[in-house]
Amino acid sequence: MTLRTRSIIQLVLTMLLVALVTVLAKKSLQKIDALSFVWLQMLFGILAIAIYTFVIRKLRFPRNIPFKAWLIVVAMGICNFLIVKTLFILALKILPVNTHAYIINFVGIVTMLLSSLLLKEKPTWLQIIGALIAIFGVQVYFQVIPEGNQLTGLLLLVAAVFFLALTNILMRLLHLVYPEKLSSHIVSCVAVFSGGIPLVLFGLTDLSPLQQLSSFDWGVIVANGIIAIALTMNVFNLVMKHLRAFEASILASSGLIFTAIFSIILLGDSLTLNQIVGIVLLFVGIIMVQLQDKKKLKN
Repeated sequence: MTLRTRSIIQLVLTMLLVALVTVLAKKSLQKIDALSFVWLQMLFGILAIAIYTFVIRKLRFPRNIPFKAWLIVVAMGICNFLIVKTLFILALKILPVNTHAYIINFVGIVTMLLSSLLLKEKPTWLQIIGALIAIFGVQVYFQVIPEGNQLTGLLLLVAAVFFLALTNILMRLLHLVYPEKLSSHIVSCVAVFSGGIPLVLFGLTDLSPLQQLSSFDWGVIVANGIIAIALTMNVFNLVMKHLRAFEASILASSGLIFTAIFSIILLGDSLTLNQIVGIVLLFVGIIMVQLQDKKKLKN
């Protein structure tokens, strides 16, 4: 088996696991407080990535790293793990899990738009058309824009997608300004620490909600911390050595399919025809947005 094939399998299996723990999180969130879920999963995510980085891999913090580089990493952590993870769970408590997974997949398109505005990396017409097709898929998917709590959940998730895209821009900036200065594992660890520790400290101020957690809830929380935070960060760092960015992005979108399958099996959900068509349009848009990267890599 080649390293490329192994990387593809690793990424797809990781997205399958992420989809599973996300659906299980939706089930637990029907009973427990969302903020308690957020800080507890971050606690286990911090522990898992710290053990992997400093105990298993035996890495140490590098010296002579510019202060601005560390600021970018900390900003990544705040955006991704303090803001995004909190908004994701709050939105998941409100929205159907399939809708939640659907909206998250727009992060690549938002990243492209922010890259154009902030990094002056202009998209091609093919990418613009792909983005428009994906956005049109939103109208098809929803038919009628949600109202009330559903609209609140949708707005929370839209904000989360923006900050996740901003995280991608910060990562791109880090590689552009400080290429090969920092180990990807150290970057991941510091980012998780900087965004997760404030959440954990906040959660420790009130431990009373923990009395309501069942053994199933604890298992789901631990699984989300280890898989959705620590494992996902490390797997992406690993597979990006052997897969192109556009390939990883498209493979990661497979999580939407896995989420739909698990939600049907575990939650009794179903997809309507317009939702299926909207998802297809999203995938077409994602592929078109990413195709230009392949063309550039060939030149």
